[in-house]
This record gives sequence, C-alpha cells and structure tokens, in this order.
Amino acid sequence: MEKNILLTSGTSGIGKAIALKLLQELKNTDVYILINYGHDDTAAGDFYSMLSAEEQSHVDFVKADMSSYDGIDTITAKLDEKNKSIDWLILNTGISSYMPFEEYTPELWDRIMKTNVSVPVFLIKALKNQMNVNGSIVLMGSHAGQEPYSSSLVYSVSKAAVLFLAKSLVKIFEDKQIRVNAIAPGFIETKWQKNRTEASRDVVNRKIALHRFGRPEEVADLCYHIVTNGYLNGAVFDIHGGYNYF
Repeated sequence: MEKNILLTSGTSGIGKAIALKLLQELKNTDVYILINYGHDDTAAGDFYSMLSAEEQSHVDFVKADMSSYDGIDTITAKLDEKNKSIDWLILNTGISSYMPFEEYTPELWDRIMKTNVSVPVFLIKALKNQMNVNGSIVLMGSHAGQEPYSSSLVYSVSKAAVLFLAKSLVKIFEDKQIRVNAIAPGFIETKWQKNRTEASRDVVNRKIALHRFGRPEEVADLCYHIVTNGYLNGAVFDIHGGYNYF
C-alpha cells in the first residue's frame, strides 16, 4: 500500500534527518515523500544528490516559502499535480530571533508568529480533506514552548502555541481517526547552534543531565516512532536530555 508523506523544511537539520529516517525505514515499500524547502536551492540539490537512485525515485522537492500563505498554495498545487493524498504530515518549519525584547517590532513579532503558528494552521486546514483515514500529523514544537526562554520571547510564545495546537486538533481530526502529536526538542546540534561560543555551550551543557546537545537523528527516531505508533494521540514528546532537571 502506498504511503504518502509531506515534510516541511526537510533539507537541513532535523528535517533532513527525518527525511533520511523515513527513507531508511520505508525502503522497499511504495512510499512517496514530498519534501518542502524555503529558499536554499543549493541545500536541496545537495540533499537530492546524496540520495541513491532508488531513494530519489521516492522523493519530490517543492520550493515553498512557509513564512507566507502563498507557500500553502504552492504545496497543494504540487500535491494536486502528483494526484497525491497525505498519510503523514510532518510540520517542521520554525524560525527565531535573538533580538532583545526592547528592540522588538510588530513586523518581527508577526513574521515569527506567522511562520511558526499561522501558516502551519492554514496548511493543515488546506490539507484536511486530502488527509487519509488513520493518518498522522506531527508538529515540531520546542522545549522553549514549555519553559520560559529568555533569549527569544517570541519564539517561546510561538512554540507554546504549537504545542497547544497539537492537542487542540485532536478532536477536529477525530472523524478520520487521524492522530496529532507534537515534539518538543531541547538543544539540538543544528545550524542554529553553529555560532554559539564554547562558554555558552558549556553553560547549556551544565543544565542538561546528559551534558551534551542532542543529535538531529535522535529527534528523527522519535518522530518515526510517533507516526508509526497507532495509539499516540494528543501528546507532546519531550526530547532534551534532561534539561534543567536538577
């Protein structure tokens, strides 16, 4: 049976790790993965090039800006072109800003809330009728949505909304028995952490019981477990190595 998957922001970091996990676990099956990316054609091309010919036959890429409602139309048009419904919807897009609160502007606030919350909401709405019965939706939240994150208030607020959104959508998708869950990662080794100083990294590691940042592959493993477990629904899954637990 064919399995159709849409993954947003899937060409780097956690998204890329999820895409590779899906291809690994679903090899030798009839799987179709539509991988969205926003702007970086080079990263998308490099990712495609690293895949085997067999893996390439199971993926498509769609360039669509997930900070804009126009991106929704681009994605739905691609699915219509391919005549695809959706079994698993994995919404991984997220942006942040480390600007001090005193320097916030309405434009900055709106851009981050729109990208992290509003566009995902209306993408889900647009795809509701294309979602197959017994499907799965996973939203990428953050541990910053559960604990105050002083480095980026707007990011923390937006991810808190994402976590609550996952729980709120459960009843909306009850009629099709579609499960909705969220992941709340802590500090993960992605490009967001590249410019962190060693001193800053040491401060964070002292707050993590495992004394290290997580790997994108570890988040991908969790994501795959969520989409394949038929009784997980309306839950938020922490993955932060025991952050601040002592």
